[in-house]
Amino acid sequence: MMLRVSTKGEYGVRIMVDLARHYGGRPRSLTDISQAETLPLAYLEQLVKLLREADPPLVVSTRGAHGGYKLGRPPAEITMGEVVRVLEGPIAPMICATEGEMTQVCNFLDACKTKYLWTKVRDAVAQTLDSMTLAELAAVSLNEHSAAAQFIALSDIHVGLGSQELCLPAKDGETEVRPLP
Repeated sequence: MMLRVSTKGEYGVRIMVDLARHYGGRPRSLTDISQAETLPLAYLEQLVKLLREADPPLVVSTRGAHGGYKLGRPPAEITMGEVVRVLEGPIAPMICATEGEMTQVCNFLDACKTKYLWTKVRDAVAQTLDSMTLAELAAVSLNEHSAAAQFIALSDIHVGLGSQELCLPAKDGETEVRPLP
């Protein structure tokens, strides 16, 4: 059941983005990918196996001194939905809203008052993943990496009640106070 992506999904997507960035070049060794992405080598071996065994294969391997891994087809022909489903399984925010056939049955299915919500969540996630290609993600991640994009956790943002100020964590560990717009 998948709504929250596990490290298997996260790391697998990162492998695929690395391979997309190097598409058309020589095969990439898992050591190269591990170092570039700061990911554990032993875990990458397990993930590449899943990506190789997908039908059709998302990754192909080449043996030998200059061997390694390449994408099974061009990054523009691989959707992120395909990648995530190979790694995580069907998209399923709840048992009643599982893609494909349900392997578990909910006792409240016939009288469920919230199934519509979970079906809409599933469809929104699936549509987002299925509409983005690996080529798009690789291009966006390359631009964000070069621009040194920073993300602020929502839990780090504090708005005081009755206050007209917003407190954000600053780079130096201090708190930056900004007036609310």
